[in-house]
Amino acid sequence: MTRHQIDPRLFDDSDVSRHLLAARGTQWMRGNRGDPYALLLRAQEVDAQRLYRAMRGRPELRQSESDVWVTVNHGLGAEILRDPRLKLRDPAARRRRRVFGIDSGTTLKHVLTVDDALLAMECDEYGRLRDHVSSFLGPGASDRRRDAEAVFADRLDRLRDSGSFDAMTDFARPSVLTVLAEAAGVPPERREGLPALCADVAPLLDSLLCPPTLDATRRLVAAFDELRDLTAKSATVPDEEDGVVLALLFTVGVEVAANLVCNAVLTLAEHPGEWEMLRSGARSASDVVEETLRRCPPVRLESRIAAQDVTLAGQEVGKGSQVVVLVEGANRDPDVFAAPDRFDTGRGSAGVHLSLAGGSPAAAIGPAARLLAEAAVSALAAGGSAPGAEGEVVRRMRSPVVRGIARCPVAVR
Repeated sequence: MTRHQIDPRLFDDSDVSRHLLAARGTQWMRGNRGDPYALLLRAQEVDAQRLYRAMRGRPELRQSESDVWVTVNHGLGAEILRDPRLKLRDPAARRRRRVFGIDSGTTLKHVLTVDDALLAMECDEYGRLRDHVSSFLGPGASDRRRDAEAVFADRLDRLRDSGSFDAMTDFARPSVLTVLAEAAGVPPERREGLPALCADVAPLLDSLLCPPTLDATRRLVAAFDELRDLTAKSATVPDEEDGVVLALLFTVGVEVAANLVCNAVLTLAEHPGEWEMLRSGARSASDVVEETLRRCPPVRLESRIAAQDVTLAGQEVGKGSQVVVLVEGANRDPDVFAAPDRFDTGRGSAGVHLSLAGGSPAAAIGPAARLLAEAAVSALAAGGSAPGAEGEVVRRMRSPVVRGIARCPVAVR
């Protein structure tokens, strides 16, 4: 439990409200003073790429006004994500019994906790779970992908007659949920409430670093608890580890995968040349998904806490300090990627991006997110109709980590 990270279940509405408002106010004030990291956490449609460009060069690791070490350097980011001394939570910190206040002398790091046992395990545990996710997806990844592609294709066929639809609420999220529910053996009678639960739990990764509203916090926790209960009772859970995998897939995986699908659809709509190469077979669905992961990552930053004093890029980082890799910025490091702002599915170095890398809940469900996004892209290509933007894409408020999509109007004719 990092300092001032609280479990909202342990506090009444008044205390949770004070905690959330104080955290939001602190980020707001530091952003007003020009702190790039605080501006990113505020999630107020700031030009993130401009901030990343200003942070490039030396020092590669910078201490922000928020007392957080941040980097957009690709090589250093990769080093941080695999460093076993950097944890998802502070192992020395105790659970908070006091909410955060503007006048607090303790630095605000993480804001909420929902379930440390699921979301703040040792990083190497997530690496092991990642392998388990791959095996869980079916007797063979290719079999599961064909099943997933059929689900996406069937939904696309039903939507095509309307001409336009919402890529998130009509296509990505319900298709992802169908595939995962079938893989998990969730009984049909228990599936009806899944869309609402997954919509309520969608801010989960964001809430750890950016305070949601009180109402969103309460709905998030209630949905999280219900999803954990549902996955624990799934018919296909023979052991505890399978239950952990299912819980991660439904509480983290649905949002990450659905946003990755939407980001791929939007990017193809913006790049008709890339769409034609996909349709002709010159590029694969995997090429599209990997370049989407690099350029439009579904998890934009990764936070770690130093479990001991460490030296990173020549900087002395004290025990208990927070270190953040700005993945979206590192994925456009010009020292690693030529013309980094360009979407190029023929980029041979796409696989070295940092999206869904390292030991984290999002990285653990990475194989499922990739499989589902590739299935969606393949279904689009097989349908033959190019996707096109049909209106303004609306992103969720207070979503600096996922930059979650709330509405995504598109046309596929």
